[in-house]
Amino acid sequence: MKKILFYLSVFLIIGCGAADKAFVPAKDAAPLGGGQKTWNADVDKNMKSLINPPEKIPLFSRFLLRKAEKEFEKELLPGRILTWSTDMGVGSGCLEMFIEKGAAKILPARMIYLVRMQVSHDVGSAFAMDVNSYKYKDYQIAAEEIAAIQGKKALDEVKTFSEREVVALKYAIALSRTPVRFDGKLLDDLRRLFSEREIVAVSTLAAKVNYWARLIEAWRVKPAGYTSDPLLEIDKYNAFE
Repeated sequence: MKKILFYLSVFLIIGCGAADKAFVPAKDAAPLGGGQKTWNADVDKNMKSLINPPEKIPLFSRFLLRKAEKEFEKELLPGRILTWSTDMGVGSGCLEMFIEKGAAKILPARMIYLVRMQVSHDVGSAFAMDVNSYKYKDYQIAAEEIAAIQGKKALDEVKTFSEREVVALKYAIALSRTPVRFDGKLLDDLRRLFSEREIVAVSTLAAKVNYWARLIEAWRVKPAGYTSDPLLEIDKYNAFE
Protein backbone atom coordinates (compact mmCIF):
# COMPACT_ATOMS: atom_id res chain seq x y z
CA MET A 1 0.00 0.00 0.00
CA LYS A 2 2.76 2.47 0.92
CA LYS A 3 4.52 1.84 -2.39
CA ILE A 4 1.31 2.46 -4.32
CA LEU A 5 0.80 5.75 -2.51
CA PHE A 6 4.44 6.69 -3.09
CA TYR A 7 4.25 6.13 -6.85
CA LEU A 8 0.92 7.92 -7.02
CA SER A 9 2.25 10.91 -5.11
CA VAL A 10 5.47 11.17 -7.11
CA PHE A 11 3.85 11.10 -10.52
CA LEU A 12 1.26 13.64 -9.39
CA ILE A 13 3.89 16.04 -8.08
CA ILE A 14 6.34 15.72 -10.97
CA GLY A 15 4.35 14.98 -14.04
CA CYS A 16 0.61 15.36 -13.83
CA GLY A 17 -1.59 17.65 -15.86
CA ALA A 18 -3.59 17.45 -19.04
CA ALA A 19 -3.62 20.10 -21.71
CA ASP A 20 -6.63 22.42 -21.82
CA LYS A 21 -9.14 21.53 -24.51
CA ALA A 22 -12.39 22.91 -25.87
CA PHE A 23 -15.40 22.24 -23.66
CA VAL A 24 -16.86 18.77 -24.12
CA PRO A 25 -19.64 17.61 -21.74
CA ALA A 26 -18.64 14.54 -19.75
CA LYS A 27 -21.71 12.73 -21.10
CA ASP A 28 -20.23 13.03 -24.60
CA ALA A 29 -16.64 12.33 -23.61
CA ALA A 30 -17.60 9.25 -21.55
CA PRO A 31 -20.91 7.93 -22.92
CA LEU A 32 -22.88 5.41 -20.88
CA GLY A 33 -22.65 1.80 -21.98
CA GLY A 34 -25.44 -0.34 -23.38
CA GLY A 35 -27.29 2.55 -24.92
CA GLN A 36 -28.28 3.89 -21.50
CA LYS A 37 -29.38 7.51 -21.36
CA THR A 38 -29.38 8.12 -17.61
CA TRP A 39 -27.14 7.07 -14.73
CA ASN A 40 -28.96 4.26 -12.96
CA ALA A 41 -28.08 1.29 -10.76
CA ASP A 42 -27.02 -0.88 -13.70
CA VAL A 43 -24.85 1.88 -15.13
CA ASP A 44 -23.32 2.54 -11.72
CA LYS A 45 -22.46 -1.13 -11.36
CA ASN A 46 -20.96 -1.57 -14.82
CA MET A 47 -19.18 1.72 -15.52
CA LYS A 48 -15.60 1.84 -14.26
CA SER A 49 -16.02 5.45 -13.15
CA LEU A 50 -18.14 8.56 -13.58
CA ILE A 51 -15.53 10.15 -15.84
CA ASN A 52 -12.52 8.90 -17.77
CA PRO A 53 -8.88 9.90 -17.31
CA PRO A 54 -7.36 12.13 -20.02
CA GLU A 55 -6.51 10.31 -23.24
CA LYS A 56 -3.04 11.86 -23.18
CA ILE A 57 -1.22 11.78 -19.86
CA PRO A 58 2.20 13.50 -19.65
CA LEU A 59 5.14 11.26 -20.49
CA PHE A 60 6.76 11.05 -17.06
CA SER A 61 3.39 10.39 -15.42
CA ARG A 62 2.79 7.53 -17.85
CA PHE A 63 6.19 6.08 -17.05
CA LEU A 64 5.52 6.06 -13.29
CA LEU A 65 2.00 4.71 -13.80
CA ARG A 66 3.29 1.81 -15.88
CA LYS A 67 5.90 1.01 -13.26
CA ALA A 68 3.40 1.12 -10.38
CA GLU A 69 0.69 -0.79 -12.22
CA LYS A 70 3.13 -3.50 -13.32
CA GLU A 71 4.32 -4.01 -9.77
CA PHE A 72 0.87 -4.06 -8.20
CA GLU A 73 -1.03 -5.53 -11.15
CA LYS A 74 -3.76 -2.95 -10.71
CA GLU A 75 -4.88 0.11 -12.63
CA LEU A 76 -4.52 3.19 -10.46
CA LEU A 77 -7.65 4.82 -11.83
CA PRO A 78 -7.98 7.59 -9.20
CA GLY A 79 -4.44 8.72 -9.99
CA ARG A 80 -5.18 8.73 -13.69
CA ILE A 81 -8.34 10.79 -13.21
CA LEU A 82 -6.48 13.33 -11.09
CA THR A 83 -4.24 14.16 -14.05
CA TRP A 84 -7.06 16.33 -15.39
CA SER A 85 -5.75 19.06 -13.03
CA THR A 86 -2.11 19.64 -12.21
CA ASP A 87 -2.91 21.77 -9.16
CA MET A 88 -5.46 19.36 -7.72
CA GLY A 89 -3.25 16.38 -8.49
CA VAL A 90 -0.23 17.95 -6.81
CA GLY A 91 -2.31 18.98 -3.80
CA SER A 92 -3.78 15.49 -3.42
CA GLY A 93 -0.39 13.83 -3.83
CA CYS A 94 1.22 16.06 -1.21
CA LEU A 95 -1.70 15.50 1.17
CA GLU A 96 -1.28 11.73 0.90
CA MET A 97 2.49 11.61 1.03
CA PHE A 98 3.14 13.97 3.92
CA ILE A 99 0.25 12.93 6.17
CA GLU A 100 1.19 9.25 5.85
CA LYS A 101 4.83 10.10 6.47
CA GLY A 102 3.97 12.24 9.49
CA ALA A 103 1.55 9.73 11.00
CA ALA A 104 4.11 6.94 10.68
CA LYS A 105 6.54 8.95 12.82
CA ILE A 106 4.00 9.49 15.60
CA LEU A 107 1.50 6.63 15.78
CA PRO A 108 1.88 2.82 15.96
CA ALA A 109 1.44 1.12 12.59
CA ARG A 110 -1.49 -0.97 13.85
CA MET A 111 -3.35 2.11 15.06
CA ILE A 112 -2.85 3.79 11.69
CA TYR A 113 -4.28 0.76 9.91
CA LEU A 114 -7.25 0.53 12.29
CA VAL A 115 -8.10 4.20 11.78
CA ARG A 116 -7.90 3.75 7.99
CA MET A 117 -10.25 0.77 8.19
CA GLN A 118 -12.69 2.56 10.49
CA VAL A 119 -12.98 5.70 8.37
CA SER A 120 -13.34 3.65 5.19
CA HIS A 121 -16.25 1.80 6.77
CA ASP A 122 -17.92 4.94 8.12
CA VAL A 123 -17.75 6.70 4.77
CA GLY A 124 -19.08 3.54 3.16
CA SER A 125 -16.47 3.38 0.41
CA ALA A 126 -15.89 -0.05 -1.14
CA PHE A 127 -12.70 1.17 -2.83
CA ALA A 128 -11.33 2.53 0.45
CA MET A 129 -12.24 -0.63 2.35
CA ASP A 130 -10.53 -2.73 -0.31
CA VAL A 131 -7.31 -0.70 -0.24
CA ASN A 132 -7.24 -0.06 3.51
CA SER A 133 -8.25 -3.49 4.78
CA TYR A 134 -6.72 -6.25 2.68
CA LYS A 135 -3.56 -6.52 4.81
CA TYR A 136 -5.40 -6.64 8.13
CA LYS A 137 -3.74 -9.93 9.09
CA ASP A 138 -0.32 -8.28 8.90
CA TYR A 139 -1.43 -6.03 11.78
CA GLN A 140 -2.90 -8.84 13.89
CA ILE A 141 -6.42 -7.46 13.44
CA ALA A 142 -8.84 -10.18 14.54
CA ALA A 143 -12.29 -11.07 13.23
CA GLU A 144 -13.93 -9.69 16.38
CA GLU A 145 -12.12 -6.39 15.87
CA ILE A 146 -13.35 -6.20 12.27
CA ALA A 147 -16.90 -6.86 13.49
CA ALA A 148 -16.56 -3.89 15.85
CA ILE A 149 -15.27 -1.67 13.04
CA GLN A 150 -18.32 -2.75 11.04
CA GLY A 151 -20.59 -1.72 13.91
CA LYS A 152 -21.73 -5.24 14.75
CA LYS A 153 -20.54 -4.94 18.33
CA ALA A 154 -19.37 -2.16 20.63
CA LEU A 155 -15.72 -1.19 20.43
CA ASP A 156 -15.51 -1.27 24.24
CA GLU A 157 -16.52 -4.94 24.27
CA VAL A 158 -13.49 -6.06 22.25
CA LYS A 159 -10.81 -6.92 24.80
CA THR A 160 -8.02 -7.14 22.23
CA PHE A 161 -8.31 -3.42 21.51
CA SER A 162 -6.17 -1.25 23.76
CA GLU A 163 -7.88 1.67 25.46
CA ARG A 164 -5.98 4.05 23.21
CA GLU A 165 -7.14 2.18 20.09
CA VAL A 166 -10.78 2.32 21.21
CA VAL A 167 -10.59 6.08 21.79
CA ALA A 168 -8.78 6.68 18.49
CA LEU A 169 -11.47 4.71 16.64
CA LYS A 170 -14.29 6.57 18.40
CA TYR A 171 -12.59 9.85 17.53
CA ALA A 172 -12.29 8.79 13.88
CA ILE A 173 -15.97 7.81 13.82
CA ALA A 174 -17.05 11.16 15.27
CA LEU A 175 -14.88 13.02 12.78
CA SER A 176 -16.37 11.03 9.88
CA ARG A 177 -20.02 11.72 10.68
CA THR A 178 -22.10 14.34 8.91
CA PRO A 179 -22.67 16.63 10.70
CA VAL A 180 -19.58 16.22 12.85
CA ARG A 181 -20.37 15.70 16.54
CA PHE A 182 -18.10 15.20 19.58
CA ASP A 183 -19.09 14.54 23.19
CA GLY A 184 -17.22 15.67 26.26
CA LYS A 185 -16.28 12.20 27.51
CA LEU A 186 -14.64 11.32 24.20
CA LEU A 187 -12.64 14.53 24.18
CA ASP A 188 -11.64 14.08 27.83
CA ASP A 189 -10.50 10.50 27.11
CA LEU A 190 -8.58 11.70 24.09
CA ARG A 191 -6.74 14.36 26.09
CA ARG A 192 -6.02 11.86 28.87
CA LEU A 193 -4.57 9.14 26.64
CA PHE A 194 -2.93 11.06 23.79
CA SER A 195 -0.38 13.82 23.54
CA GLU A 196 -1.17 16.94 21.55
CA ARG A 197 1.13 15.71 18.79
CA GLU A 198 -0.69 12.37 18.67
CA ILE A 199 -4.11 14.05 18.52
CA VAL A 200 -2.95 16.03 15.50
CA ALA A 201 -1.77 12.79 13.87
CA VAL A 202 -4.97 10.80 14.52
CA SER A 203 -7.32 13.58 13.41
CA THR A 204 -5.30 14.48 10.32
CA LEU A 205 -5.02 10.83 9.28
CA ALA A 206 -8.77 10.30 9.70
CA ALA A 207 -9.53 13.49 7.76
CA LYS A 208 -7.17 12.39 4.97
CA VAL A 209 -8.88 9.03 4.58
CA ASN A 210 -12.21 10.84 4.53
CA TYR A 211 -10.90 13.01 1.69
CA TRP A 212 -9.80 10.09 -0.48
CA ALA A 213 -12.80 7.87 0.28
CA ARG A 214 -15.32 10.61 -0.50
CA LEU A 215 -13.44 11.77 -3.59
CA ILE A 216 -13.18 8.27 -5.03
CA GLU A 217 -16.84 7.56 -4.28
CA ALA A 218 -17.74 10.85 -5.99
CA TRP A 219 -16.03 9.49 -9.11
CA ARG A 220 -17.82 6.12 -8.66
CA VAL A 221 -14.53 4.23 -8.95
CA LYS A 222 -14.95 0.53 -8.24
CA PRO A 223 -12.74 -1.45 -5.82
CA ALA A 224 -9.32 -2.30 -7.20
CA GLY A 225 -9.75 -5.96 -6.26
CA TYR A 226 -7.05 -6.40 -3.63
CA THR A 227 -9.17 -8.82 -1.65
CA SER A 228 -12.31 -10.92 -1.80
CA ASP A 229 -12.10 -11.89 1.88
CA PRO A 230 -15.75 -12.43 2.93
CA LEU A 231 -14.94 -11.23 6.45
CA LEU A 232 -14.53 -7.69 5.11
CA GLU A 233 -17.92 -7.68 3.33
CA ILE A 234 -16.66 -5.21 0.74
CA ASP A 235 -19.47 -6.09 -1.66
CA LYS A 236 -21.95 -4.57 0.81
CA TYR A 237 -20.47 -1.08 0.48
CA ASN A 238 -22.24 0.93 -2.21
CA ALA A 239 -22.75 4.69 -2.10
CA PHE A 240 -25.20 4.73 -5.01
CA GLU A 241 -28.88 5.16 -4.14
